[in-house]
Amino acid sequence: MTPGRINLTPEEIDQLLERLSSHSLEKSDYVLLSELIRALLWMGKELEEKKMSIDRLRKIFGIRTESAKALLELAGNSPSSTEGDSPDKGEKGKQKKRKRKQKRTSAADFKSATIVNIAHQVLKAGDLCPECSKGRLRNLSPGKVIRITGQPWLQATIYQPERLRCGACGRVFTANLPKDVATSSRYDETAKAIVTLLKYRGGFPFYRQEKLQSILETPISDTHMWQMTRDVAESLRPVFNALIQEGSKGKCLHNDDTKARVLDLMKENKARSSDERTGIFTSALLSVLDSGKQIALYFTGRQHAGENLNDVLGERPKEMPPPVQMCDALAQNRPADHSTAEGYCLTHCRRYFFEILDYWPNLIMVILGWFSQVFHNDNKATEQNLNDEDRLKWHQEHSKPIMDKMKIWCSELLKKKKVEPNSSFGKAIAYLQRHWDKLTLFLRKPGVPLSNNAAERMIKQAVLNRKNGYFFKTEYGAWVGDLLLSLIETCQLNKINPYHYLVAVQTHERDVEENPSLWFPWNYHERIESLTPQEEAPISPERTTSSCSP
Repeated sequence: MTPGRINLTPEEIDQLLERLSSHSLEKSDYVLLSELIRALLWMGKELEEKKMSIDRLRKIFGIRTESAKALLELAGNSPSSTEGDSPDKGEKGKQKKRKRKQKRTSAADFKSATIVNIAHQVLKAGDLCPECSKGRLRNLSPGKVIRITGQPWLQATIYQPERLRCGACGRVFTANLPKDVATSSRYDETAKAIVTLLKYRGGFPFYRQEKLQSILETPISDTHMWQMTRDVAESLRPVFNALIQEGSKGKCLHNDDTKARVLDLMKENKARSSDERTGIFTSALLSVLDSGKQIALYFTGRQHAGENLNDVLGERPKEMPPPVQMCDALAQNRPADHSTAEGYCLTHCRRYFFEILDYWPNLIMVILGWFSQVFHNDNKATEQNLNDEDRLKWHQEHSKPIMDKMKIWCSELLKKKKVEPNSSFGKAIAYLQRHWDKLTLFLRKPGVPLSNNAAERMIKQAVLNRKNGYFFKTEYGAWVGDLLLSLIETCQLNKINPYHYLVAVQTHERDVEENPSLWFPWNYHERIESLTPQEEAPISPERTTSSCSP
């Protein structure tokens, strides 16, 4: 039971202590002391359950100051304290940060580097050795020296064609521009590609790019940068639509969402009634195909992750069986009109136990140890490159006994009253029991992942853009961001260089519009090789700019 509010001034506390020392207690003192003792016991219980908050402490003790540093430390929420994400990281704020090792890079890691072969200035293969004059020289693998150079990512070239004018008739004759300059826009494909990558993959908003370009004496406004990324998105529109159709065919679909900001939608919220939806979300959907290819899709708007998944599954061929769906236990992740084999994330379940590790260390470490064994088994299956059927048998043999033991042990804790059902520990066990079938789907169906971490990693990219760019102005601007982030993330998942891909799609814009399925990140190289010079589309002229802004 929550204690009532206790209002004590420093003077009243001093008077109470004085009466205690002189043993001249009044009847009202007994009531006050009993309330204080109950409050301390209650606070200890709440701290143990990690439910304490500054607001609740203020309601009890009548604290009116805004300075709550001491209370934060009391509640274990001091700014200096940190919480790990796994038991390997230990208790909050008690481990020193490990010294980060510098990653060594070899020449093979620089896949886009320019190779400069340097011949020996004097000798060549077949010459006599200048040292012994007996053996002949033969070629070895060349040495490798890496040199890194820097330059502004956007550079301007000014062409000044010579102009001549006739003194008699006044006609002006102007030199012809190079063909690639005459037929291209002011901002070429490479400039548009790098601005797009910096914004939607690097989290470098337009206004920061504008400031840096100004410092580097190549001033380009943020409005022009927005128009550049918009042009890239319009070039990729056919591919994005085809990618949604292809993603609907996935054997396994991950989905999740996070909050988003779209100014136009936020303005609409002011005119909406209380029963209308006002939330704005960015949904991340990852589709894993039978071929092993992965497709990342982002959608920003009022729809939740389940509603966006429902739309994608609407493109799925009717003859295909329901896919596996990996998500957390939130209801808004489920598609309304399409059935899926729904599995829940074990990492989410494990986190409920890890968050209370400090309060029941002996009991919780047993459960976390079992989780670690299951994830270790999954890593072993990946190392052995097992297919879905063999991986299912592997988990049934090695992971099922562990999960069964965990379920029985947790039930015994409640049955023998070692854990209070209404405590945080009891609620973590209740979550495990309530969603047991979906948490253990990987033990009954092939191709089910253990966690939804893949979607969580996708969500981080959307959060990065939200934190740095703050918001989208319009729904169209949000669509541009979703499209570009989807294609860039799909390139990353399939180990494709997104810069080269964005340049290629813009260069062959006409063929992309006619054959979008041949321009997925994993097959566009083959399409380029199949095109003859006559079939290659010319570089499109600069689009007419509009007043639309992101």
